[in-house]
Parts: sequence; structure tokens; C-alpha cells
Amino acid sequence: MKDIWPVPGHAFALAESPTLGVRVLEWEDTSATWKYIDDNTQNEPGYGQYLGRIWSPGENEIYFGIAPGTIYHGVRAQPPATGWSWTRDRLPDNGTNVEDGYPIYRNLTSIGETQLFELSSRYPALGVWGTSSDDVYAWYADTIYHWVSDDGGAPSWVAEYVAADRDDPSERLYVLGAAGTNRDDVWFSIARESYSIFTELSSCAILMRKTPAGYDRIADGVISANTCRDKAGFLRLGDGGWLTDLQAVAGNRFVGLRGARDVVEISVEGDTYSVTVAPVPAKAADVPFSSLWAAPEEQVWLAGRSVVVRGADVGDGGAYQISTTSLNGGVLNKPAYERPLYHVRGTSNTDLWVIGDRYALHKTTP
Repeated sequence: MKDIWPVPGHAFALAESPTLGVRVLEWEDTSATWKYIDDNTQNEPGYGQYLGRIWSPGENEIYFGIAPGTIYHGVRAQPPATGWSWTRDRLPDNGTNVEDGYPIYRNLTSIGETQLFELSSRYPALGVWGTSSDDVYAWYADTIYHWVSDDGGAPSWVAEYVAADRDDPSERLYVLGAAGTNRDDVWFSIARESYSIFTELSSCAILMRKTPAGYDRIADGVISANTCRDKAGFLRLGDGGWLTDLQAVAGNRFVGLRGARDVVEISVEGDTYSVTVAPVPAKAADVPFSSLWAAPEEQVWLAGRSVVVRGADVGDGGAYQISTTSLNGGVLNKPAYERPLYHVRGTSNTDLWVIGDRYALHKTTP
């Protein structure tokens, strides 16, 4: 199971298998079971080289991305009809290669004073998110799309922003996610990355904010000597690394996971922006993290290769603890390589999901 989006009473997940292909599943609390809800067209020839992100505005509607550059939309039939109906739309070609939507996420780590290039798995620069059923965005490679009607006709995916401002020919820019509080305030996370086997590896996190006035760049940086340095006129979100799992939380704040290790918090007061970067202590869990989700109760949950970590008051130094996991009442104690955890997401601290290789773990307790 590669991605999940819960809504009250339900959860929708994307999964892939060498025998079953790509599948879409629904969990219902009332029946406490998973079931397939796709129409299997996503497994037709030419589709499914990799999966993008999934998003749902409610229990009767789903969107997800799948290569090559395609967005699926599912709608639940209303009683007395049953089942789901599906449509798919290919995002307009912006000169991207299919691999541009599935870059390798490389992290720069260190042991003592020695810096090492840690090669992580690929990360999809393909997904969908919205503020409501009638205000939906998609992204693919370096482009942000909006589901709108330009001339009063049928809506379609329209390219609204292209991240094309490379500081160097070796750089690549990838849109990674979106978050927001309403249709007039939507934020996007973008990675500026440079990599050469002969020189260096580094990246800078970019934050774009869309308001009725248009797109405005809030954070950026200059890639230099394996780090990210200040760029005049912009916030800098730490020393490098991608900003993933961007999420809006209460109080006009946003949180995200940067460099697979740091919790980043961005606060907005009028026209003033501030940023706090809080590394997760190695003593809490000495592994790179794959995903972050912030609960309304001010707690942060992180999933890594083998553990789930809960943090509180992370912007003020915080306190972290490992959260236990179990399978059918017993401890889930398989080695990390046998149970990678890909995503953590919930609706509250008592409705929290962690999904991974062959497992979907559901927390319903305080």
C-alpha cells in the first residue's frame, strides 16, 4: 500500500502488486474491511509505471495520479445504484519525460564529519489536492494544474504555473505537494535539486503561495557546495532537502517534513512569514522518515523505514517517543527491510493510519 487518504468513517488507499497491478481500495469502519473499488482501467497497457498521490474531498469522491501524467477521478453511485464510476484525464504535455514525474529522492547525510550520499527510493512528483470538490489542483514534474473552465465550457486541466527558473543547467525542479486553508490561500511545495556524479548533491525547498493576486514565492535558496544558502528576498527552509508532506494546521501555520529528518513550521502573520526548523533527535529514531502528519491536537506523527514516532511541542525542542505497532494483537517486529512504512495520515489522533508493504495499521485509541 503506497498512499492513503482517510475521511471520517472511511479511508481510500492506492496499492500496487506484481501480480494484481495497481488497485484502489476503500476501508469502511462499519464493516471493518477493505474492498477494491477501481474499474481496472489503470492496469491497461501504457499505464502504471508508478503511482502519484491520492486525495479525497469526502466519502463519495476520490482523485489519484498515475503515470504517465494521468489523473483519475472516481465518484460513488448514489442509492439505489451501487459501485463507483471512473474517468481519467491526461495532463497537458509540458515537454516532460515520464521519469520527470518520478525523481530519485536523494538525502545528504553524515557520519561524524564525513558526508555521505544516501540514495533513497523514488518519490512521485505527481498528485492531486483540492480545497473542495469544485476547486482541485494537480501537479506533474515542474507544473501546477487547475481543474477549471476557461471559456465557460466543460472544465479541463489548465497549467497555471511552471517552475522553470533554473539557476544552473544541472538543476531540476519538481512539484511535490499542496496544502491550504481555503480556495483563496493555497500553498505548493517544490524541490530545487542539483546532482552530478562528478560534483555535488544538494537541494533547496521552495514554497509557493497562491492567493487571488496570483502566485507568490515565499521560500527559496541557492544551491552551493552540498547545501542550500540564502537567496535575497526569500525565506530559507534550512540547509537543504526536499519539503514533503506539506500540511495546513490551525492558527495560519503550515508544517512539513524536510530532508527526511526535520519538522519545518511556517507561520504567517499578515505579510510577515517566519520559519522554524526542528530536527528530530537521533535518540528518538535514528532513521530517515518517509512521511509526516500533524494532528489537530498539536501532535506530529512521523513514519520511517521501521518505526512510527510521535512528537509534541516540536517547535520548542519537543518530546518524542516511539509508538508501538502490532499485527493481529501481536508485536509487529519484522526487520525494517521487511516492513517499510510509506505514509502516515489521519483525521485525528484517534483515527490514524500508517501504511506500508503488506500492512495497513489503524490507530483508534487515545
